[in-house]
Amino acid sequence: MKADCALDDVKEAISTAKSNIESIKSQKTPTYENTIRALDRATMDLNRVWTYLNHLESVADTDELRCAVNAAMPLVSEFYSSIPLDSGLYARVADYAKTGEALSLKGSGRRLLDETILDFELNGAGLSADKKKRLSQIETRLSLATQKFSENVLDDTKRFFLHLKDKSELSGLPDNAVKTAAKKAAERNLDGWVFTLEQPSFVPFMTYADSDALRERLWRASARLASDGEFSNWNLIREILSLRQEKAEILSRANFADVVLCRRMARDGKTAMKFVEDLHAKFKRPFEAEWKALLNFARSQNLADSDGLIPPWRVAYVSEKFRKNKYDFDPESLRDYFPMDSVLNGLFEICRRLFGIKVSKSELDCLAWDSSVEMFEMRSESGGLMGYFYTDFTPRKSKRAGAWMNLLSPRDAETPALGVIAGNLSEPLDGKPALLSYDDVLTLFHEFGHLIHFFAMDSSEIGLRNVAWDFVELPSQIMENWCRDKTALDLFARHWKTGEKIPEDLYAKFKKSLKFMGANAAMRQLSFAKIDLEMHMSAAKFAAAEDINGLALDVLKGYMHKYSVVPPVILPRFTHLFGDSVGYAAGYYSYKWAEVLDADAFTRFEREGIFNSATGREFAEKILRVGNEIPPEKAFENFMSRGPDVSALVERSVDFADSDVYGGECAC
Repeated sequence: MKADCALDDVKEAISTAKSNIESIKSQKTPTYENTIRALDRATMDLNRVWTYLNHLESVADTDELRCAVNAAMPLVSEFYSSIPLDSGLYARVADYAKTGEALSLKGSGRRLLDETILDFELNGAGLSADKKKRLSQIETRLSLATQKFSENVLDDTKRFFLHLKDKSELSGLPDNAVKTAAKKAAERNLDGWVFTLEQPSFVPFMTYADSDALRERLWRASARLASDGEFSNWNLIREILSLRQEKAEILSRANFADVVLCRRMARDGKTAMKFVEDLHAKFKRPFEAEWKALLNFARSQNLADSDGLIPPWRVAYVSEKFRKNKYDFDPESLRDYFPMDSVLNGLFEICRRLFGIKVSKSELDCLAWDSSVEMFEMRSESGGLMGYFYTDFTPRKSKRAGAWMNLLSPRDAETPALGVIAGNLSEPLDGKPALLSYDDVLTLFHEFGHLIHFFAMDSSEIGLRNVAWDFVELPSQIMENWCRDKTALDLFARHWKTGEKIPEDLYAKFKKSLKFMGANAAMRQLSFAKIDLEMHMSAAKFAAAEDINGLALDVLKGYMHKYSVVPPVILPRFTHLFGDSVGYAAGYYSYKWAEVLDADAFTRFEREGIFNSATGREFAEKILRVGNEIPPEKAFENFMSRGPDVSALVERSVDFADSDVYGGECAC
C-alpha cells in the first residue's frame, strides 16, 4: 500500500462493504448464512485496508501517509458508525432472530447471533433519527481528535534530542547506552552523542547518568511532552472527554466507562473502580514502606535535597544505586546474555514445548517497510500453517513509541493470518548483535503472547475471534513468567560471545531483586487506572477544569509520593487513553485486572511444571483458542476450576520478608 493510492483503496473497500450490507438487507428469506454470517464478514476488505494503512503510519510515518489517513478517517468512521444505526439492517437481523433456525441455534452460531443483536442495541439502533445523526458526527470527530492527539505526541517527541559533546558528561552510563548515543549522533551528522526520548535511549540515561543537571533536562523534556506550544494536547483532552460523555448520554449510560465496560469482565465503571481501590489498599503499606527505605538510602548517600526528598529525575538513579547496594546486582550485567536472535529462538522453543506451535523464518519475500524487518511463519503442532508475522524492533524517527502487536488480517479458510510484533528495542552496535535489556526481553515475550493468542483463536466465525479488553492481556502477561525462571532462561540466555549460561551467582542476585520496589511499580499502574476511570466517570468536571493537571494530582493523592519537585501527570502524552476513539479509555485497569489472572493462572504451571506440555496444551485449548465463543470468566474457570485469586499477584510483587523495608514484620 502506498500513500498516493491509499484513499482510493479505502473508498473502494467502503463501496464493497456497502454493497455487501445492501445485499443482506435485500434478502427476502433471512438465514444464518445470508444474514448473520454475511454481516460478520461484510467489512473484511475494509478492515484489512484500514488496518494496513494505520499500521504503516505507526511504523513508517510520512507527511503523505499522514494526509492519506486523515483524509480517509472521516469516511471510515462515518461508515463504521452507520452500521449499527442502519434501521433496515437491524430489522433484517431482528426478523432472522425470530425464525425457527435462529431459535434452534447452539454453540458459536447462537453466540454470534446474540453478540450481533447486542452490537446493535448498545450502539444506538433504537435511537431517533436526530440522535443517530449526532452519534455518527461524534464518532467522526472523535476519530479525528484522537488521531491529532497521537500526531502531536509523536511530533513533539521527534523534535527533541539531547546533544552532548563532552565525554565527561557520559559518566555512569553503560557502554551500550554510550555507543547507541554515538550512533544516534552519527545518523544526524553530528559529533559526540545524542540522547532522545525513545525508551532505549531515555531509560538508561535516567537510570545511570551521574549528571543530575542533564537528567533533569531530559526528564523535563519528557514530562512536558504535548503539554504546551503548538503540540499541546490539553484542549484535545477536553474535547475528547466531552464527546465521549455526550455519546454515553445519547446511549442512555451514565458515563463513558459504563459504555465501554458493559461487555467486559468488569461490566461497569463502578466495579472497575472498586477493583482499583481494593488493589490500592493491598499495596498501600508496602508502597509507603518501599519509598521510606529508598528515601533513607538517598539521605545516607547525600542524594536527597535539603528537604530530605528527591526530585522525579533522580528516582530511577537513586533506585538503581539502592538496588546495587542491596543485592550487588545491576540489570545491565544481564545484557550480554540476551542477544536478540537467541532470545527469539528461546521464546519460540518455549512456546513449542508449551503449546506445540512451531516458528521459523519465512522463505517468502518479506516486502516490508524497512530493511531491518524480518518475517516468520507459525505452524500448529500438526504442521498446519497458522500465519505469518513481521518483527520490527528498530527505533526510528518515523515510528511511534512503545511496543505492540497488531493482527493485520485474520486467518480465514485457506488464508493464513498476518500479524506484526513491533517495538523500540536495543540495536546492534560495533559488530555486536542487538543485546537486549531484561525489560526488552519481557517486552518480546509479552507481545509474542498477544500474537499467539490472536493466531490461535480459530472460531469459524470471524466476529468471535476477539476477547474482552480486560482479558486480552492474560495471554501476553503470563508469558513474562518464563523470563524469571532459571530453567527457562537457560534455553536462551547465553553470552553473545562465549555461549555461557547466566552464572548461578548472578542469577541468584537477579532472583532476589525481582520484587525490588514491586509495590511502587504496581501503584504506578494503579495510578494510571485511577485517573483514567475518574476522568471517564466524571468527564464534565475534568473538561471544565482550568487546570486539569492540578485536578488530576488531587485525585491521585495516595497513589503518588511527595517529591521535592511536583511532577506533572502523564495525560497530555497518554496515547493509551486519548490516541484512539476508544483504545484503553476507561479500560487501563485491564492491565492490573489481567495481571491478577496471569499471576493466578501461572500458579498452576508452578505446581505442575513450567514446561508441562499437558498444562500448556490445556491453556491453549481453554484460554487461547476459544476467543469470544464463551465468556472470559468462564474460560478462566475452565482452566483453573475456580475464579481468580488476587493473592498470587501481591505475593509475586512484594517481598514481605525484606527486613530492610518491613523490619521483619509481615505487611500483609
